[in-house]
Amino acid sequence: MNGEAEINPNLLLASFYRRLERIEPIIRIVLYDSRISALLTFRGDPEKKVFLDYRKNPAKIEVDGAARDADVRVTIDGGVMHRVLLNRLKPGQALARREMLLRGSAADLAKFIRLLEFGPLLYDEHAADAGYPGYARKNFSMPLEENVMKEIIFNGAPIPTVRMSGGERFIAKSVNGLGFAVGYLLGLLRYRLVEKLSLFDVLTSMSRGLEAARPARPAPEE
Repeated sequence: MNGEAEINPNLLLASFYRRLERIEPIIRIVLYDSRISALLTFRGDPEKKVFLDYRKNPAKIEVDGAARDADVRVTIDGGVMHRVLLNRLKPGQALARREMLLRGSAADLAKFIRLLEFGPLLYDEHAADAGYPGYARKNFSMPLEENVMKEIIFNGAPIPTVRMSGGERFIAKSVNGLGFAVGYLLGLLRYRLVEKLSLFDVLTSMSRGLEAARPARPAPEE
């Protein structure tokens, strides 16, 4: 399975938001530690509902659960949201065209929009893990793609990513350790030394650096 049409955008979207559970501290920074909930409805076949509840600690993320109300409610065609997160369509454009419907107070919507703006950086990586055309890694078998299609990732089980050689695993482990050290250092600076330091600004700068290093995104099909 490696054709674009074979990867259902609604399943890809739902698995992406389910995956945010593992990086909750970063998402809370993006949301400025706001206690907010959001119910996302992705129209299409199959329709998917994702409930993000950051009012709780730890946060609760459900796919096709019982939640029917939230501080913010988003209704959008899955294909349109897929384009938004691939940075092929700006959220403002989708709103102006009434392709995205938002409900909630102005204050809550302003907080949630930050997550939409930050999303493309993370979604690109998710698309790469799923083997999405134009984003898949070279010489890459796609274990996540199969799991996305089978929908087995929605039960909270760990999500398998790429298979690596011994040398690649060593480098990845080293980089992951470095990432922890950088995160710990930032935490020390923010919470013990420079309380006015904005972690959101730091993450924004890091995302700009990642964006500058990555190859150009594939051109959208007309």
